[in-house]
Amino acid sequence: MKKIILAIALCFAAISMNAQDYNWAVGVRGGGMASGLTVKKVLSDANAFEVNVNYWYNNGGIIAGMYEWSTPVIAEGFNLYYGIGAHLGSGFSRKSDTDVATFKIGADAVVGLEYKIPAAPIAISLDYRPFLNVIDSFDLGLYDVGLGLKFCF
Repeated sequence: MKKIILAIALCFAAISMNAQDYNWAVGVRGGGMASGLTVKKVLSDANAFEVNVNYWYNNGGIIAGMYEWSTPVIAEGFNLYYGIGAHLGSGFSRKSDTDVATFKIGADAVVGLEYKIPAAPIAISLDYRPFLNVIDSFDLGLYDVGLGLKFCF
């Protein structure tokens, strides 16, 4: 009988342990190279799609789309997430005392930790987002660590 009760309890614990317990999140992210607005759509308990509209570090704008996976870690409300995506944007660079318009296309990655406050519709995240520009200039960005705050619904 004890084994049956333990098995039932483990099944309920596994069912209740969701990676993400919201459908949408809208917020802001401040980072070392890009800061801006973010919108996240949860597709399932372990998958999401996130779009970021950022002010870029070189006086331009960029939009990035990321497909993310997540898994519960540490304690209730904490999720490890990681993903890949792409970005495009424009900016200005200084060449010979003249501002030159640039157009960027590249690849992105993300790994981070999110905490969804159980009693409030708020999620806080800390992540690392390296990127690689392949159009305009071959540019590898390894220093984008950011803090995010999202309203979840």
